[in-house]
Amino acid sequence: MTMGRRQFLATSTAFAATATFAPTLLAQTNGTGTPQRYPDDAWQVLDDRFKPYYVFNTPLERQWSGGLWLEGPAWNAVGRYAVFSDIPRARQIRWDEASGTVSVLREGVGHSNGNTFDRWGRLVACEHSPARVVRYEWDGSLTVLATHYQGKRLNAPNDLVALDNGGILFTDPGYGAHVDYEGHKRELELDPAIYYIDDDLDEPRLFSDALYKPNGIALSADKRTLYASDTAPSHYPDQPATISRWRLAADGTAQGDREIVISSQDEGYDGITLDQDGNIWSSVSGGEGKDGVSVFTPGGERLARILLPEVCANVCFVGEDRNRLLMTASQSIYTLYTGARGV
Repeated sequence: MTMGRRQFLATSTAFAATATFAPTLLAQTNGTGTPQRYPDDAWQVLDDRFKPYYVFNTPLERQWSGGLWLEGPAWNAVGRYAVFSDIPRARQIRWDEASGTVSVLREGVGHSNGNTFDRWGRLVACEHSPARVVRYEWDGSLTVLATHYQGKRLNAPNDLVALDNGGILFTDPGYGAHVDYEGHKRELELDPAIYYIDDDLDEPRLFSDALYKPNGIALSADKRTLYASDTAPSHYPDQPATISRWRLAADGTAQGDREIVISSQDEGYDGITLDQDGNIWSSVSGGEGKDGVSVFTPGGERLARILLPEVCANVCFVGEDRNRLLMTASQSIYTLYTGARGV
C-alpha cells in the first residue's frame, strides 16, 4: 500500500493493535440482575407499522457500564466487534460480540468522538482536541485527513460516514471546544458545518453550513442520501432540533436543497442510523419517557420508542445480521435485538 502525502508513522505502542498488545479488560454488567418479564418495558410501540421490527421475546441488555460520556459506536463485521468512545477519558473502547468482553483499544486519542470503518476496513475517527479527522491504517500508522478549513482550525469534528469513493463526510459543531471536559475550551474559528474530505484534497470541502449544530450523521442503504441531526437548542433555544437529509452525488456533493424530515422543540436528536427499509433510528434526549431511541418512517412519522434509563448519545446496528441495536448511553452501552436490519 502506498502511503498518502499527509500520512505519518506513529509509534506502534500508541496506535497499533498488534498481537503483543494486551487490552485492559473493563468490568462487565451483562447477565446480572433479575430477568424481566417479556415483553421488555423498553419497547414502546406507537404505530402498527412498527410490528415487523418489534421482537417480543428479547431483553434490553446493559453490556457494560463505567464510562463518563460514551459516543460514536462503529461496527466491524470481520472482527465481530464494535468500537466506541469515552470522550472525557480520551479513550477508544472495544466491545467484542462473541465473548462480551470490553477493553480499552486506545488511550490518549484526542478526546475521540465519532468512529466509522471505511470500505477497506480502516478505522476513521473524529477527534476534539486536537480538532481533526484521522484514519488508522492496516500497519498501525496514522493518517491525518483534516485539521483546518481555509486556514482556520476545525472546531471539534463530531461524527462521520465513509463513502464508497474513499471520501469522508463529517460534522463539525464544536462541542469539544466549549468546555475542557470533552476537549479543550477555546473560541471557535469557523461556523459549524458539514465537510467532505478525501486523499486528493489538501483541506476539507464545505458540504453544508445550513445547520446550527450539525451532530449525528448517517447514510441511506443505497448511499445516495445523507442524513444529519441538528442539536441547535443546546446553543440556540429558539431553534428546533431537527433531522435533515440531502441527495448525494457520487463525488460527495449535495444534489438539491436540504429537506427537513423531523423537527421538535421538546426533545433532542443526536446520533442516527438507518435500516434497510429507510426508517430512521435516532438517539433521543428529553427526560424520563423520552430518553433512548426513537424510530421514524422515512417521512418522519414516529413509529416507536426504545426507552433507556440513561440519555442516549448514539446508535448503530451490529451482529452478523445487523439486527442488533447497540446504544451508547451516557455511562453504559446497551443492546437490543430487533426485526430490522441495519444498512
